Amino acid sequence: MDVVARRARLDADLVRGWAATAAAACAVARDRIDAVNVFPVPDGDTGSNVALTVAGGRDAVRDVTGVPVQSAATAFAHGAARSARGNSGVILSQWLVGFAAGIGDDGPDEGGRADEPDEPDEPDERGAGPAARDTAARLVRALTAAADAATTAVPDPQEGTVLTVARDVARTARAAVGAEEDAPTDGADPAELLAGAVDAARGDLRRVSAAHDVLRAARVVDAGACALLVVLDALVAALRGATGAEVDLSWLPAASPEVVAGCSPGAGGAFEVMMLVRGVPADRLVGALRGVGDAVAVADAGGALHAHVHADDPAAVLALVPAADRERVVVRRVEEGPPATRGLVVLTRSPGLAAWYATCGAVTLVGDAPDADQLARATADARTGRAVVVDAGTGADVRDHDVVAAAGDGAAVVACLALLADPDVDPAAGRAALDRLRTGTANDASGLAAVVDGLVAAVPAAQAVTLAHGADGADAVEARAAAAVVARAHPELEVLLVGPVAGEAWWAGVD
Repeated sequence: MDVVARRARLDADLVRGWAATAAAACAVARDRIDAVNVFPVPDGDTGSNVALTVAGGRDAVRDVTGVPVQSAATAFAHGAARSARGNSGVILSQWLVGFAAGIGDDGPDEGGRADEPDEPDEPDERGAGPAARDTAARLVRALTAAADAATTAVPDPQEGTVLTVARDVARTARAAVGAEEDAPTDGADPAELLAGAVDAARGDLRRVSAAHDVLRAARVVDAGACALLVVLDALVAALRGATGAEVDLSWLPAASPEVVAGCSPGAGGAFEVMMLVRGVPADRLVGALRGVGDAVAVADAGGALHAHVHADDPAAVLALVPAADRERVVVRRVEEGPPATRGLVVLTRSPGLAAWYATCGAVTLVGDAPDADQLARATADARTGRAVVVDAGTGADVRDHDVVAAAGDGAAVVACLALLADPDVDPAAGRAALDRLRTGTANDASGLAAVVDGLVAAVPAAQAVTLAHGADGADAVEARAAAAVVARAHPELEVLLVGPVAGEAWWAGVD
């Protein structure tokens, strides 16, 4: 690959080059980082999550030109935050937010038009010209602000993780310029300054990681720290002015998946919930999330907060934020099994069914009709290259996907069961189940049995009945009692109860 070198300057071009190089490097590194992911849970997806997070930042800054470097860095950070996956992605995106804030506004000699010639930068006796010294000082401030911001993304910062490494890189860079963060500096070339700090952190990574009990027991380095170092190496390449450069990834640990499989499950819940939240202060959101789950992380996504939490009850998480204040809600099972032939994506308006769908292995989008970007993100998260989309009546535009269109959540549940029973996860299996399905509704539990009796009479070969109760139709105890009545009346049928769902008080489907 051709590498073209130039004297780097702090401008939008540098940020775009950094983002592109970082995204490419993270994509290559994802499997090796995944292999050492044991904290906060051993789910083996830190590399994948960071790759998708950084790719979102790259896309956000791809066409950003003619703006100050801070504006470009902010676009990179907010794009990453909006695309963030997992605890690691949220933390890294918040690190980028802090970096953008710390880099500061452009001075009079920087951030100019692309056609302006570079000003002479005569070196002093230490080998660094005035512009290089200013860039080094700003870089140190950015690294310090980034480390501080990353720590604020989580309510319980853990030593020995990416947070420690971020702080160490900033401290080493600050010591190298021999100045306090706000003082003038006679420091070295900014690219070599950062390269030295990153090399030092890489050399110390095993000792730092061993300070964390989970990482020490697994005998691995922190996966999030590995990802941050890859992103920093990409910044070194950009500062060196190398376009089209490849980052050296040979230092990454080579660990087998058995490392992750052999670890005990981390603390927290069975489901991962991610959402964009507006109108809620970050500290209040973090406190509320800590009350219902673990692995909490919150990043500034530019006009919104991107929140992440592991919890046993996704509906309880969503209940913390009014529906009007949340968007792009994604629920997944934390400990996913191996990908099937096709992935599964479910679109639903019912928070009460998010856990049920996620248990099926679905990437579950909760809320009104998602847009094309959300669907593309969800199908990518399914990790199979293609996915079946089950739409539980949200009205989303799903023309470009393999779709099973259901009239509501009750029918969507039946379609999901049919898809899970099919070894190829063929959308035709879900559609066939919906074609066979006969449905009815009841206003209350007392009328449910009669509705089911009528459906069973119309489907003599029926094998199963699915019951879905609405939030206003019955509480959990009443719902189980109503399902028991149906089961006693039709012992030949398998009875499945789900809910609460949006819509009817009671829905019944016979297949």
